[in-house]
Amino acid sequence: MKKVTFGIACGLVCIFVVTMMLTLFGRAARKRETEYMLAQAMDSSLSAVMHKQDGTIAGNGEFVADFLKALLIQADSNSDITVSVLDADAKKGILSVEVVEKFLHPNGNEGSVSQVRTVIFDKAMEQETEYHKVGFYMDGDEVYKEYCIPKGSPCSVPVSPQKQGKKFLYWRFVTGGAGKAGTCNKPYPGGEISVLASAGSPYIVLQDTKLIAVFE
Repeated sequence: MKKVTFGIACGLVCIFVVTMMLTLFGRAARKRETEYMLAQAMDSSLSAVMHKQDGTIAGNGEFVADFLKALLIQADSNSDITVSVLDADAKKGILSVEVVEKFLHPNGNEGSVSQVRTVIFDKAMEQETEYHKVGFYMDGDEVYKEYCIPKGSPCSVPVSPQKQGKKFLYWRFVTGGAGKAGTCNKPYPGGEISVLASAGSPYIVLQDTKLIAVFE
């Protein structure tokens, strides 16, 4: 009986430790994801809006709408996201945003992470930066996800798409890379992020890139 009790106690302790580790890892992963998607969304939307200024100034409403659209494209996890726009000035190129992401831990408890980021557009620097689109497609020209990435940077990988009656296998390069695409980890401030890979190494965006989902 003592052995049984001891075994049950050890099992419970192991379950508790594993749950705690999963909780801490999950929170860290969510925080990195929030930081990354916020940075990508703000940089791409701010650049796009500022480049529209060819005699007409984009309104703040359009400015915020472009940012929210870019953020939704980046958001892949099953979570609730609250966005607070602290400041937005399309004319001056200022955008300040707070994002709060709520999610469920493995033990069923609710957790949250938040991130505040302020960006001021530097036109002189932006003129030296070249951007390329990385598009993930389903059948034909149906866009699944599309990112705007600075030249020379890696690209994040969207969650696997779903298709009724079929299983997703992998992404296949059509332009920009060759053959089957993969994923690998790349160091990022505060940890690592999962990025698109080609031949086992991070895929560096040097041109517009197209990938198609392969199912079985």
